[in-house]
Amino acid sequence: MNQPSAPTVIAVAVVLSAGSVLVGRRRDDAADAPGRDEFPGGKVEAGEAVELAAARECFEESGIAVNIGQRLHVARATSSAGPIEIHFHRAAPVDADVSPQPPFIWLKIEDLTRCRFPPANAEVMRLLLAGEHAG
Repeated sequence: MNQPSAPTVIAVAVVLSAGSVLVGRRRDDAADAPGRDEFPGGKVEAGEAVELAAARECFEESGIAVNIGQRLHVARATSSAGPIEIHFHRAAPVDADVSPQPPFIWLKIEDLTRCRFPPANAEVMRLLLAGEHAG
């Protein structure tokens, strides 16, 4: 009997600064959630802590170095490669004056309602829009 495969762990940095959050848009030809909005993140490498992966992925994708804070949420979903477990962590930029690299931008939290995030982001979106990310 086949054992279900362990989910791929994804680390996501929800970067907050001065009432804004760092948001990007996935390429239209992305395998998963093409054209959808996203927070910076990616796969956790073997032996890597989730928090370190979130910081690494954020810097690789957006050019923003961050300090990782508390975990906001863990979501489970299915990608084109199989099951995934997404760990969302609050983060703060090391230097708030650094501009993100495209496709990432600073977006006012209240403007998140205009975004199209994948369903796995729903609870994080709820927390952000309710102001429960602070503290």
